[in-house]
Amino acid sequence: MGVFYGKVLVIDNNLKFIDAIKSEDKLVHEFPCLFAKTYLEAAQFLKQPKHNIRIIFLSTNIGVSHGVEELKSIKADKPLLPVFLVTHHPEREPKEILANEFGFNKVLRKPKTYSVFTQEIEDLLKSNASWSDSQASKEAKDVEIDLIAEEYVPTLLADFILTPKSFFNIYIKLGQSKFIKILNAGDPLQSDLIRSYNERGVTHLYISIAEHEKYIRFCSEMSGKSLVLDDIPTSKKMHNVLNFGANIAQSLIHTGISEEKLDFANTFLSQSVGLIKAMKMKNESLKKFIDSIEMREHCAAVSFLSGIIANEVGMESIKSIKIVGIAALLHDIGLYDLDPDFKEEELEHFSEEQKKIFDQHQKHGGELLRKCGGFEEVIYQAVEGHHMRRRGSDPSRRSSNVNMVTEIIGAADELHNIVISRHLSDNKINQFAKSNLKNYSLPIEKAILKILQINIAA
Repeated sequence: MGVFYGKVLVIDNNLKFIDAIKSEDKLVHEFPCLFAKTYLEAAQFLKQPKHNIRIIFLSTNIGVSHGVEELKSIKADKPLLPVFLVTHHPEREPKEILANEFGFNKVLRKPKTYSVFTQEIEDLLKSNASWSDSQASKEAKDVEIDLIAEEYVPTLLADFILTPKSFFNIYIKLGQSKFIKILNAGDPLQSDLIRSYNERGVTHLYISIAEHEKYIRFCSEMSGKSLVLDDIPTSKKMHNVLNFGANIAQSLIHTGISEEKLDFANTFLSQSVGLIKAMKMKNESLKKFIDSIEMREHCAAVSFLSGIIANEVGMESIKSIKIVGIAALLHDIGLYDLDPDFKEEELEHFSEEQKKIFDQHQKHGGELLRKCGGFEEVIYQAVEGHHMRRRGSDPSRRSSNVNMVTEIIGAADELHNIVISRHLSDNKINQFAKSNLKNYSLPIEKAILKILQINIAA
């Protein structure tokens, strides 16, 4: 899966081993961990949802039962939480411990490095289902069929990744529950076919929920490979990363939040941060690349733009930028939950019902995320307040308590809606800079002016 969303809890009092883990910076970044020297300390971490503990490594050094009583306690509260037992001195352990008769996921003997743990994590989280094992579904092709719309996820036809044969069963949507299957998994996937549907005004292809998760995996692999190749243009790399993010966003909108999707979201954010920092190091014009690609999917675009702004405003740590990115990816989750078919339009064109939904979506999004748990408090605040501003003439939208993350997402949201999504132009950029940007704090205003390469007195 590459990158891990949440934290590992290591319960161990072997200080030499803990120091060895802390020295493996790259792995600790990809698989963040908390350390507890006692089970009492560990229990406090487990009680706090914000830590989102995903896996536990428990040393036999903790307690007289060699970890057995601690395992029972963990399973009583969190029966699905994986627990690995660690023994630094297997020669001293009872044979039933070494034989794993008590239900640990595995007993690890004499681990020396964190890479031993991370390999177990990757093996545990890796799905058995790959994107290449889909089979033709039972529905007939090229005839109108009734399907449950909620069980299918749209992906933009213009960005669909072409392969010699289709790895997926692909549909187009005719109405609320009316579909036509245009390809079986295994059929040739020809660009002429995609082009013909595009010419007929088809904007999205639909894939079942289960297969769409495989498509996300496919997008992740394709974008990840492109980032490490020097002969691929930056604009193509950006397109691949944004396409990956767009499919994650669509999955979050249409089928809800899950740990696996957040793992993919974390991978998307890692790829985004790597690309943004590489572009900055090479002094490549961000404005040029924003201008050269179409950021079609709103939430993915806002997430990527937020990363650019966060980096420019001085948030140098990858962790900080990723917190901004995940908040941005989820910023409109309340809007789409209230109305899955909501269309981004100018506010003055909203119907009364659309205005009502729009007014509710920040609070509703925050409530949804708080019920899920496992996020940093600043993420909840950003989702709940991304239309609030530090400055401006509208008192209902002005607050001095707006934090930097919330401001960044609000600015990226407006930048995409007002400037980028309707074809970038100098006139729109200058108008945005003279009006909308004045509602943000000075650091945000200066950062965006620099990104857009315009000189207006801040």
